[in-house]
Amino acid sequence: MAGSCIEKLPHSCGSSDGLQVFESHGHYSGYCFVCDVYVPSPYGDAAVPAAPTKVAPSPEQIEGWLSGIDSLRAFDLGDRQLGAWALDYFGVKVGLSEQDGDTPELHYYPYTKKGARTGYKVRRIADKSMWTVGDCKAPDMFGWPQALAAGAKRLMITEGELDAVALFQALKVRNATTKWADLNPSVVSLTRGASAAKADILHHMQDIKALFKEVILVFDMDEEGQAAAQSIIQILPMARAVKLPAKDANACIMEGRSDALCKAVLFQSFVPKNTRLVWGQSLYEAGRQQAQWGLSWPWQGLTQLTRGIRFGETYYLGAGVKMGKSEVVNTLAAHLITEHGLKVFLAKPEEANRKTYQLVLGKVAGRIFHDPTIEFDYAAYDAASKAVGDSLCMLSLYQHLGWDSLRNDIIEAAAAGCKAIFIDPITNLVNGIASGETNTILQEIAQELAALAKDLDIVVFIFCHLKAAPSGDAHERGGKVYSHQFSGSRAMMRSCNLMLGLEGNKDADIDEYLQNTRRLVILEDREFGVSGYINLYWDSNTGLFNEIKETEDDDRTTKRTRVSSD
Repeated sequence: MAGSCIEKLPHSCGSSDGLQVFESHGHYSGYCFVCDVYVPSPYGDAAVPAAPTKVAPSPEQIEGWLSGIDSLRAFDLGDRQLGAWALDYFGVKVGLSEQDGDTPELHYYPYTKKGARTGYKVRRIADKSMWTVGDCKAPDMFGWPQALAAGAKRLMITEGELDAVALFQALKVRNATTKWADLNPSVVSLTRGASAAKADILHHMQDIKALFKEVILVFDMDEEGQAAAQSIIQILPMARAVKLPAKDANACIMEGRSDALCKAVLFQSFVPKNTRLVWGQSLYEAGRQQAQWGLSWPWQGLTQLTRGIRFGETYYLGAGVKMGKSEVVNTLAAHLITEHGLKVFLAKPEEANRKTYQLVLGKVAGRIFHDPTIEFDYAAYDAASKAVGDSLCMLSLYQHLGWDSLRNDIIEAAAAGCKAIFIDPITNLVNGIASGETNTILQEIAQELAALAKDLDIVVFIFCHLKAAPSGDAHERGGKVYSHQFSGSRAMMRSCNLMLGLEGNKDADIDEYLQNTRRLVILEDREFGVSGYINLYWDSNTGLFNEIKETEDDDRTTKRTRVSSD
């Protein structure tokens, strides 16, 4: 189980705030980071406060705790039959009992980002509870810096930190008297067990493919571990699995089966039975269920046409220059946050984050916060900010975006709970690249985004600039939008679930109502093959795109439109 710090208390060692109280499933325990003492009942006989307030430690406090852990040593773990030398290789620290100074009480597993230690996962031996110190969000896999430094061409991945130590120890002992004695195997562990398998592999996918010729999945022999291995092999075909002689790698060591562990990993790995073949009869019950609607769009007409927004899919929208594409982005983000309670991640490298935040809040409030000619409505802004809360995540970049880094950002955002990802525009990923290479790169990106959507169970919205129309009216002057005008259009048509075009006319000589009218057209729909459009009107007073609903006269021969207030 994992615990979260709720407050800091004085401790008998003399510290005024060194005792951190952790809560997990209604149980309170404590640990003093000043004197390294576990306190099972931090409140003693006193009543637990009705609602302890979570306290965010200062960066200075965190660094002090990390430095204190760094100064600890590794010791033999007799119960695990792991040597201090093997633990020390991975930087694992052991906290000893304050009572006898000899009994191990805590394990500290270091975690890194780009090779730099950013935090520790702490495991208390007595009750197996865990918590973290420092930054352990979306880290490298445990042992990743050592695996890269080893220079081996075979990467072995275990489920847990002590399994990685055990496998490393077994291999080193086996090779101690051979010509490979001075070589280190590349062994890493998943960050959060089987549940983190896909996210961890995707986080390192590019380096794994570039640096290793073989990947061995040394996962637990239970149902969860084997399911995780199957899921990894589907996204990393080069991976192979093993059948261990015990539950996990550490259990092999504890049961005296080190040689069998090494043989299984080095010589008996295999490609599991192809699980991509699915027989129709196995889907009988699932297929017999009534189809469900997806999440709603901000516009009822589009929800009816597409049957809603679904996780695991990618949606593309293209528009001419300054036609309101970003307005659609902000409207969608605000709608998914407030209507469906989703966390969203916005990658908008052509727009400052401050403005993006103002624009999204503007959609929530029906106000305009970024225009100096309009009086700032502080009450509406504060209410919108409260409604959005911490559900809006943005990218800390401006005017530069690379796919390699963005892929990792998406994985990290998904791990933090973001279910909707927005990239505006995708063409920013190929800035400065020769036109002949652009389509090839966009094709690869489009395919990877489709895979990420499925693997991470998220929905990805991609916004695109359009190629200039070869003839007829320009897109900004009422020209129609076609699928082939999207940059990298073939790749997008092949990989996406839905393609939308935003049409309109910004000609200053036409009526203002027409200038602010747009048509959102369905260009490609993989799921239902529908075609159609909805009309939108941009209200300059509220900054909102409102749907224009069509109505019929009594004689049903002519139509008129009205702006919807829905």
